[in-house]
Amino acid sequence: MIEKEFETVLYESLKNIGYITLNRPEKHNALSSQLLDDIDAVFDYAEADDNAKVIVLKGAGKSFCSGFDLNQSYYITPPEGGWKYKNSYNILNNKIFAKYPRILNFPKPTIAQVHGYCTDAGCYLQLLCDITLAADDAVLGHPAQLWGGAQSLPLWQFYLGIKKARYLLMSGRRISGKEAAEMGLVSISVPREELEAEVNKLAAEIAKIPHEGALHNKIALNTDLKIRGIDALFEYYGQMNRYGRLFRKK
Repeated sequence: MIEKEFETVLYESLKNIGYITLNRPEKHNALSSQLLDDIDAVFDYAEADDNAKVIVLKGAGKSFCSGFDLNQSYYITPPEGGWKYKNSYNILNNKIFAKYPRILNFPKPTIAQVHGYCTDAGCYLQLLCDITLAADDAVLGHPAQLWGGAQSLPLWQFYLGIKKARYLLMSGRRISGKEAAEMGLVSISVPREELEAEVNKLAAEIAKIPHEGALHNKIALNTDLKIRGIDALFEYYGQMNRYGRLFRKK
């Protein structure tokens, strides 16, 4: 077994499965600046771990991830001197938006294990993974979208379709893991007590696939998304979020 501890993330690999655990349980794993930095570092570490053929992303404590930390994160907290044209790009793009295609295009299969709150940026985090298994009673949604602006939007209409995506994003409603599976927001849902076992079973099955085959599958599937414009959407919504920072005060 290989283990590595970051300040706010735990990593271990066992039987060809790499486990990334968000580890701010006292904050329902809200994405602080430190946690965002650690996510970059742990995915780099997991990519280099030849023992790990598939990656499971999960959260410690009562929740998967409740979104950005409202007290301190690159997304919420203005830099010294306030948001400006240059620093908004450097901070939002390099510290946040660069993570999205990084996780989506990660060269190993990824599985999100969702329980408790999986809201706002946390919900988007699970969307970036290849497969999501959620507890029936998990809570998913993006109520922060009601504040306006372009927040973490590219995959919603891609994956859910126009009507379902807008139903959730324009109402701010949150739904259960079971409802999320029916909508296509997650892959499947299972009873909470069965979640970990089901994730481990699926991960073990995928880990048996030769790496070259699994990587070829993922490249083919992601290329399909790119042909349909996913890269342009990431760029577009990133820029809209940047400009929203500049003009919001006005």
